[in-house]
This record gives sequence, C-alpha cells and structure tokens, in this order.
Amino acid sequence: MEDVDLRHAKEHLADLIERARRGEDVRIADPGRGTVRLVAVPTGVGDASPFPPRIFGQWKHLDEIPEERMFAPLTDEELAWLSGEASEVAVCIWSGTTAR
Repeated sequence: MEDVDLRHAKEHLADLIERARRGEDVRIADPGRGTVRLVAVPTGVGDASPFPPRIFGQWKHLDEIPEERMFAPLTDEELAWLSGEASEVAVCIWSGTTAR
C-alpha cells in the first residue's frame, strides 16, 4: 500500500491506474481534501462500457406493424391509458386488443 500526493498522481496517473489494475492498493492523499483509494472495476470483457453489447436485429420484429395501424389515430381506450385515466386497462397498441 502506497500513499501518493495529488500532484504525483496527476503526473503519473497512467502508471497508478496500471498498478491498481494489477491489484495493488493505491491511495491518493491530499491534505485539504482527504484520501481516496484507486481500485480497478471488473468489466468482464476488458472494456469499460457499463452497457451490454449490442445485438443487431433484435428490434427487427417491429417492422411487422401494418402501415395502416401505424398511422391510424389512437382509440379512446388508448388515449385514456396514455393519459393515465385508465391505468388498469392495458392496451396492446400494435394489435388493437385490450387486456384487463
């Protein structure tokens, strides 16, 4: 475990990050602000993205909505559901059926 001051951390941040990734305990101390610990966050695939990988084509089924239904005006039940007046009624917008 090593405490480094803030100025040293700013100048050698890449080295400190690499040391933290290897499992070393790195702490950055600043007399006015306190001490923080630099730790590596496991990601699983090596990148730092918190999102799962994209699967292309997963929304492909949405193009099966008939064009006349896509551009048709909303029914009274659909408007009531969207406005929150009839929250207990679930309206399937794509098929036009209702379920209670």
